[in-house]
Amino acid sequence: MKWRKTAVTLGLVGVLSAPAAGISAATPNAPTAAEAAAATCWRAQFFGYYCGYDTSNAYTDRGDSGAKVKELQALLIFWGFSVGSTGIDGQFGSATESAVKRFQSSEGITADGIVGPTTWSHLRVYP
Repeated sequence: MKWRKTAVTLGLVGVLSAPAAGISAATPNAPTAAEAAAATCWRAQFFGYYCGYDTSNAYTDRGDSGAKVKELQALLIFWGFSVGSTGIDGQFGSATESAVKRFQSSEGITADGIVGPTTWSHLRVYP
């Protein structure tokens, strides 16, 4: 199987279906127009999705800032999880933490708002 790079840009968020009775489902908040325009990511060979800010999968949580947080925010927006009105600002605040928790919940991993190896792995290969 030969791998190739594919560029993908977030457009409109699709229709969400209702979960079956008794089943709880975490759904993303639709990104704002500014967020959607700012989150362009692509699948890099042997790496996963990358948005142009940081290639590390370094541990990050609330209070952090910089390129790794921008990469995190871009990936969250790319997958349809709003990080708040400021969009990709490189600051891991309450809105980014909330988006991380929603993403983690949707993936069935511990929704603690901390981005470690498991969360990065899911972000890089989601869905």
